[in-house]
Amino acid sequence: MPKIKPTQADNMTKRLFGLIVLLLTTSVIQAQVLSESKKKEILTNYQKHIKNISAISSENVDMMPVYQYQLESANIFMEENQKHNSDNDIYARWIELKTLVKQNTEVVEFMVPRMSDWYYRKAVSAKINKQPKQAHAYIQKSLEINPLNVMANYELAQITLDSGQITNTTNRLTDILHKMNPSEEESMLCKNLLAYTYDKNLLISLSFIKQGKYAYAVDILKELEEYCQNDPLSICNNSVISKNLNICQNNIYKDHISISKKALEKGRSDVAGDFLTDTYDYFQRNREAITDTSDFDQIVKVVVNSYIAQAKSMPEAKNNEARMDLLHKATELAAMLSGEFEDNVLKQIASLQGSIQPSDPVLDSIEANSPNTGYAEQFPDYIKDTVSDADKMVEQIEKDFIPSSENKLPEKSVAVANTKTPNLSKAINNKFFETLSYLKVNNYDKALEVLESANELAQIDAEKAEVEKMYIAAIREVTARRMHSAEYAIFQGEVEKADSLVNRTEELLTKYDMRNDSVIVTIMNGYLRAIDKKVCMKKQEEINVMVYNIIDCIRKNDFFLAEDYINRAMQIKGSSECRLDKSRLRALKRQIEQPLEYVRRKDVVMEKLYEKDTMGFLKDYADLEQFYVVHNLKEMSVQHQPVRSLLYGFGDDNLAIRAIEQCMKYRQYEQSVEALATLKDLGYKARHTKKIQRKIGEMMGLENSKHSDKTNQYNRITDKYGNDKWFKYLIKSYRKSFEKWKRDNR
Repeated sequence: MPKIKPTQADNMTKRLFGLIVLLLTTSVIQAQVLSESKKKEILTNYQKHIKNISAISSENVDMMPVYQYQLESANIFMEENQKHNSDNDIYARWIELKTLVKQNTEVVEFMVPRMSDWYYRKAVSAKINKQPKQAHAYIQKSLEINPLNVMANYELAQITLDSGQITNTTNRLTDILHKMNPSEEESMLCKNLLAYTYDKNLLISLSFIKQGKYAYAVDILKELEEYCQNDPLSICNNSVISKNLNICQNNIYKDHISISKKALEKGRSDVAGDFLTDTYDYFQRNREAITDTSDFDQIVKVVVNSYIAQAKSMPEAKNNEARMDLLHKATELAAMLSGEFEDNVLKQIASLQGSIQPSDPVLDSIEANSPNTGYAEQFPDYIKDTVSDADKMVEQIEKDFIPSSENKLPEKSVAVANTKTPNLSKAINNKFFETLSYLKVNNYDKALEVLESANELAQIDAEKAEVEKMYIAAIREVTARRMHSAEYAIFQGEVEKADSLVNRTEELLTKYDMRNDSVIVTIMNGYLRAIDKKVCMKKQEEINVMVYNIIDCIRKNDFFLAEDYINRAMQIKGSSECRLDKSRLRALKRQIEQPLEYVRRKDVVMEKLYEKDTMGFLKDYADLEQFYVVHNLKEMSVQHQPVRSLLYGFGDDNLAIRAIEQCMKYRQYEQSVEALATLKDLGYKARHTKKIQRKIGEMMGLENSKHSDKTNQYNRITDKYGNDKWFKYLIKSYRKSFEKWKRDNR
């Protein structure tokens, strides 16, 4: 076949194609060439990653999460920069980093799932080396990583047992057995420790009882009692725990009584009174164990009579506050015994007070303006008797009308009142039977509806009389049963349900014109007063909760909220027959009066700081601090930053000097000393302030005031600064001037 020669066009095409290939190759090569600065940056970053990855150590388990992050970052960096591997220097670093990442990834992947066990081993080692804090820290780390690590949980149970936390120990061991799927050996280990925990602590509690340390024993026994409510091993002897708890609780009560008696023997009825309050709280909480409180009753009577005798001996004009306080304490203690003794005490107190009332006009006004509430107020027509015992009345009503397992056929129920007349028609008899059936299933409306249809069937007087008798019996029984349910609803805290039942009963009695029926009045009277009594108890509980909230607010220095709680609690009222104890509210109101005044003053003072009136702020703040000191608000845990600390925070000695001058100008001498102390904090020597110290001491010592106030001030100053050599000029001048003042004012 003859060879075909290329044409000139073909040659041109080849040359053009070659030129394109050359250009593309050149552009690719140029794209791979890096600038020196970029290359240097990449190599530097490679070096950082290599340094980080090479530092990974299997011994440093705490760093495993960090190592994971570093390995992940290194992988991302290599992937992003792999395109530059045509450069030999970069490629060498890429290979080096890739090798390190591969090796260390294996280390980290091996260690991470085993970190919890590693920390557990470290904890055991620390425990063996008698380093309990480190052991506890390692166990916590182990459980943070794996909360279901059986042996770590077991070790923590041992630690809590050693620290006396029985409930935490038993709860943790029980959780291991029930929730963590332990091996047979681990399960046996936990069961053995559970048994040991129970036995050890029971023996410790018995030892404490033998030593007379009943309070320590009670704490242990209560924790054992809690464990025994869910005893997986059935190792508890509940009767032993209950018996020893009773022994402890009775002996703690006797200790309280013994202390109160000793206080009385020493003439300290105030100390005895304080212990009696704690004793009352204690035996009320342990009423099942402590049954004989005759000693307590006797001591209460002695203390109350002592308070009243002291109040009688005090002149009213000079000691009104102290007198009222004694009478208030007597009232509170007498309320613990109630009954005739309390009535007599209240009569004595009333005669002692005369026109003087131990009350707060604001609180009295709030209470007076709040309406009485309660069933006795809502249904006064039924409250015909306020003398008889409501509980006994209700007991008799239940016996007459309310069926139960012990009282299957109440004496005055519809079933007993059923007709005995032989000549009633079968249709009416059937209706009576149907009525009884509906009453048995508490369908009262349907039962009365059936009686209405029976009334329509009655043709002769005898039948009408029997239907009327059934009507009356049914309405009485329905009334008793609904009111019984209402009382139980109140007991359960279901107030709305009780309200609904009482209102429906009232509608029923109005509909059938039975409001004046003597039996109905007795039923309503008894139940309404019994319910009203329970509501009163609920309202007292509500007040008691308010008291706890108020105390919590005081603890948090939120005195405005405490006052708001007091005002709201004073508005809680029951019926006219409900007697609520609000004495604690009144005492708390008196307790927060000064802190409230302090907080209000502080808000006004702080406004001057916001208005940039620095000197006015310092002067008024010094006056506020004087109020804080004089009324000893520190004991109320009222938060206050001293003037000294405030001035030191400004860091301006000129400002401190001007504050001293302002305080002296307005005769706030104690605060001028506080401002002076700022100069000490700022580095001034005592000799630098000799003149001003002597001047303040002289003016403060000669200041004219009540003898008691003067003495209190002297005690405060000497206690605070007497042992500080920096204030030697002040103290010397003050004592000299104070002695002169005493001589001049004998």
